[in-house]
Amino acid sequence: MRTVRRAYFMASLEQHSQIVVSLAMISVISRLLSPAEIGLSVIGLAVAGIVFTAREFVTSDVLIPPGVIDIRDIQTASTLVVGCAVLISIGLFAFAPLLANFYGEPLMIHFLRVMALSGIFDAFTCPTSAILRRDMDFGTLTRVSVLTSLVNAGSVLLLAAFGMGAMSFALGALAACVARMALLFHAVPNLRMYIPRLTGSRAVFSFGIYKGASSLLDKAYDALPQLVLGRILPLSSVGLYNRANLACSLPDKILLSAVYSVAFPAFAAEVRAENDVAKPYLRMISYITALYWPATLMLAILADPIVRLVLGNNWLMAVPIVQILACASVFYFPNILTYPILMALGANRAAFASNVIGRGLSTLIICGASFYGLIVLASSQFIAMPLQMIVSLTYVRRHAPFGWPAFFAVLTQSGIVTAFAIAGPLVVVGMNGFSGALSFTQAGLCAVLSAIGWGFSLILTRHPLLAEFSRLTGRTLPPWLSWSGRQQTQES
Repeated sequence: MRTVRRAYFMASLEQHSQIVVSLAMISVISRLLSPAEIGLSVIGLAVAGIVFTAREFVTSDVLIPPGVIDIRDIQTASTLVVGCAVLISIGLFAFAPLLANFYGEPLMIHFLRVMALSGIFDAFTCPTSAILRRDMDFGTLTRVSVLTSLVNAGSVLLLAAFGMGAMSFALGALAACVARMALLFHAVPNLRMYIPRLTGSRAVFSFGIYKGASSLLDKAYDALPQLVLGRILPLSSVGLYNRANLACSLPDKILLSAVYSVAFPAFAAEVRAENDVAKPYLRMISYITALYWPATLMLAILADPIVRLVLGNNWLMAVPIVQILACASVFYFPNILTYPILMALGANRAAFASNVIGRGLSTLIICGASFYGLIVLASSQFIAMPLQMIVSLTYVRRHAPFGWPAFFAVLTQSGIVTAFAIAGPLVVVGMNGFSGALSFTQAGLCAVLSAIGWGFSLILTRHPLLAEFSRLTGRTLPPWLSWSGRQQTQES
């Protein structure tokens, strides 16, 4: 468990540093580019993201699960990943004019062709990244990711300042991919892994078919509504929805992205040790809900000042969209762990099936809602998110059985924590007439009251998260709180 906690800390450091850089870039770029220019970049990045997801059908993540690997396995994974990326890049380069004509944006030809080149460089980083994740070496990955983020943000801002418009994002992505490739090679200077080899390809395809299909569904779920919007509404609407989505994803990026990075190798380590994974699963659910629920509801409460601070006054139309998306996100909490735990247990088909049912149906719902405008599109998440939650819990419980009483006890405890965390801010909003248009001083007061209520409720409920804070600070909990940490200490 100490290794897992250190890995989580490093992965969290990576995600948080990227968030700081991204927020700074978003704040500046939203003031340099128009919603239409941002909308064009969103469409271009979404198209590239979907087509390059096909690379996951031969994913190098095959190197992570339990088992012994050697240089031949790494060479096979590298050959398939890079070869697939080259084929995808050729196809994207060729079809770029057709896609640009579909959206009526000639500039998209150049955008997509630059992204095609980026995809090739990015493919060379996948095997090394998988090996580092298998070894739980998140320190190296953190350093590489931080530097890559700085290269991307610096390139985008510099190019935008010189009038490159939407192309700033494509050229910034290319610079970041080249930098990441160079940094990872410096960290693991082993050119032997790129010697072409196809021995054992069947195992890679067998593993990747489910990972690829699941990743494709994830990308489609995120990108298709914006692609549909770009076809039926002005690109400025795409930019508006994208920026609202970015603001709403802050709690996810701050609190859950690191969980996803660590969960797969952590669960895989538990399986290799022949431990019961249901207990760490429920423990992670407890931590996630106690952190994520208060954060996402606070985002809904403070949507107006956050949008004004991060995006500027020109983006205030995104406020109601942020509020709707944030409230719907409370149902997201189990989804982040579904793929990692099922893949670690070797239940590849179940991981695929859960994604097909949950994300597939949700994609249809959200894309259908796209035809009725931004508010309806955002509101459709109140159907999509609970649907995914039910599917996720059903499939996880089949392969890592846990009792419903234990599960609901975890949620009840975190629900109390959440209620205390938002009680003070709701009073402030009520005194302001429930308008939501808070000043920055009022927003700061809400944040302070939320932190006090959250901390007090952790003590009141004796939440297991207290034991984690004890480990991080190196301080022993007082006896009257120690029962919440005794079980955690024994499991360590």
